[in-house]
Amino acid sequence: MKSIGYSTVFFVNPIEALNYFHNFTNYTLVITDYAMPEMSGLDLIKNIREKDRNYKIKTIVISATIKNNIVNYNYRFLELKVDKFLEKPLSLEKLKNEIKKLVN
Repeated sequence: MKSIGYSTVFFVNPIEALNYFHNFTNYTLVITDYAMPEMSGLDLIKNIREKDRNYKIKTIVISATIKNNIVNYNYRFLELKVDKFLEKPLSLEKLKNEIKKLVN
């Protein structure tokens, strides 16, 4: 993302990401995988939305595990105001284009 002009913070553990998020407020976009240890990407977004009640932070969920069952997740995406769902495998170019659409 640095190659297209965005500064980034990266976490492997969603609990660490959430803790970091709660200490800082200058975020534009959160990109998360759906399937993660300890907490799903949607649970991460739910926790973020508790602080971001005006939905200023854009969100992208990426997954290969729910693509065949997306209908069952649509209500959660709507409820949490997820801005974009992207299916794996995903090219870096497609991700960059989606980020530009959401952030600009």
